[in-house]
Amino acid sequence: MKKYTILIAFIVLLTVKVSYSQFENSDLGARAIGMGGAFTSLSDNSLAIFFNPSGLGQVTSREISAFYAPSPYGVSDISTASLTYAEPLKFGTLGLGFKTYGSSLYRETNGIVSFGKSYLGKFFYGANINYYSLSIQGYGSASSFGVDLGAMAYITKYLRWGFFGKNLTGSKIGASGEKLAQVYKTGFNFHPATDLNLTLEAEKDVRYPLSIKGGFEYSIMDYIDLRAGVSSEPSVFTAGVGFNYNLFQLDYAIYNHTDLGITHQGTITVNFGGVSARKRSKELLNKAFDN
Repeated sequence: MKKYTILIAFIVLLTVKVSYSQFENSDLGARAIGMGGAFTSLSDNSLAIFFNPSGLGQVTSREISAFYAPSPYGVSDISTASLTYAEPLKFGTLGLGFKTYGSSLYRETNGIVSFGKSYLGKFFYGANINYYSLSIQGYGSASSFGVDLGAMAYITKYLRWGFFGKNLTGSKIGASGEKLAQVYKTGFNFHPATDLNLTLEAEKDVRYPLSIKGGFEYSIMDYIDLRAGVSSEPSVFTAGVGFNYNLFQLDYAIYNHTDLGITHQGTITVNFGGVSARKRSKELLNKAFDN
């Protein structure tokens, strides 16, 4: 029985390597995924915790978001789920995040305390403190801590820039001292109209080749958002749609990996600012240059 468990664990770990585990660098949230994962320079909701914590400084209303991918590529043992919470305060926006990956055989859990703040309405900075927990059936568990940093700037009334550094502390986990993913991202968001976002970014995991990502988002009558995106290393094509009504936003994305095939993701978000908060978010960049 133990040999069988070891074999299964080995297979799952191989799958983790191919499909990017949560301690690796993976995209979360159907909105961002629908845009090819190019979200570093936009990051204007609670999922900024995972993409660029400085973006929390753009969040003006309390928000809760839940993401779930029950069986990526048809494999339930690599299910992924996350929950994020953003609370705007007088001194900045506090964020809390939780994500889990795997099954009872192999489980990765990540808890995050995040903070983002605006400076002069055009510059943003933020940080994450991560708690990582890894559990492998029959082999025990291990944990570690790490720090992420993010920055963002409004360059013109149509353009913003973002940067995110994941695991800048070079944290490791387990008795073997396995180094957790260390990733750098930077890119631009072009916002030529209230209802259109275009994003382009470069992403470098220190262990893998440079990846280029791009995507767009177009809103129709404030109720429907259409999205599409591409990325390299690995080659991925994505598309998505979002439905907005009052406090609620429901997002869906389809993700086509050239080697692994097609998978689907869904996110539900509750923004307590409702329609007015969504409108403010769309106008932040443009209004920052009104004075």
